[in-house]
Parts: sequence; structure tokens; C-alpha cells
Amino acid sequence: MIKRLFLGALFAFSVAMPAYAAKDVVPMSQGLHEWQTSSGKLILVVGSYQDVTSFHRSYNFYFKANGDQDWNQVPLVPKNGGMEFSWESASGGDVLLADAIVVPRKEGTFFVIASRNSDKGYSESGAASATWYKFVESDGSNPDQPAYSLQPVFTRPYGKVKNGVEEILAKEALLKPAR
Repeated sequence: MIKRLFLGALFAFSVAMPAYAAKDVVPMSQGLHEWQTSSGKLILVVGSYQDVTSFHRSYNFYFKANGDQDWNQVPLVPKNGGMEFSWESASGGDVLLADAIVVPRKEGTFFVIASRNSDKGYSESGAASATWYKFVESDGSNPDQPAYSLQPVFTRPYGKVKNGVEEILAKEALLKPAR
């Protein structure tokens, strides 16, 4: 059911959007995904795990600079500091509580994470939000910072949501991050 809702929203999105956006918004399926930047290639490796009680995807970003063979790991830098070198979706029962998409725009490449609170149980409504992270390259002025990272740009609150985050991600794919 979740997959059907997400695919329906994605189809509606692809029909409603111009060719640029529909072609470039990538549903996060397993495998290797790539986006060209002016200085190299941003690479995302998505894997998944599923058993009878849970499902989640892991997201790992790398950057390969033009003319270089090294794959540099790209950490996600949460607002509260630190670095996460891998990010995982979350589900409970049939409800997708957290997942993400990559949204390439003229302004840059963004990783958008939608999440929903489940403190009162998976079947109960929970506060939801979507956070946009932008791929950035360090200018080298701060040697304590990673050369490449996903930095938080904006969080959009959604209030209480009963279902999973698929519809939020479909909506976010149409929007731009606010500052």
C-alpha cells in the first residue's frame, strides 16, 4: 500500500512538473545514483534491509572530484553538530516514519529528509517535518570541516500527519528550500 501511494504521487508529480524536474527528481531505489556538479560527481549508494517486522534503507554519499579517482565520503551535518556518515530510513509496521530523496536544482543538489514522530504509536498521528540539506564543497579555510558535506538549509514543519512520509517527500520534490 505504501509503495502504491508513493508511486501514485510520483506519477502525479511527473505529469504535473516540467521535464527538467520530473526527469531529475530521483526516487531512492537500491543501487548507485549519480549527479554531476561543476567540480565532479556526487554519488549515492542506497541499500535496503527487510524482514517480517521492519524495512529500512541506508544512504551513503561520496564525491569524486574531476580528474581524481578517490571517492570521498560526504557526511551529513545535523543542526545539532557532529557528522553522520550514513543515514537510515525508518518504518513501523506499514508506516514509513522517515525517508529521503535527492532533489537536484539549479542552485545545487539537495538531500531532503522527511520524518514523522511516532511517540504515541505508529497508527497514531505524529508531528512531521522535512529538512533540506545542501551538498557543499569546503573552501579550505577551516581545516576542521570536511571537504564535502551535506549542510542543513531549512526545515519545513507539517504538523500532525497520520500516514507515512511518502506524500511529504512528493510535495517537497515540487518545492524549493526556503532560507
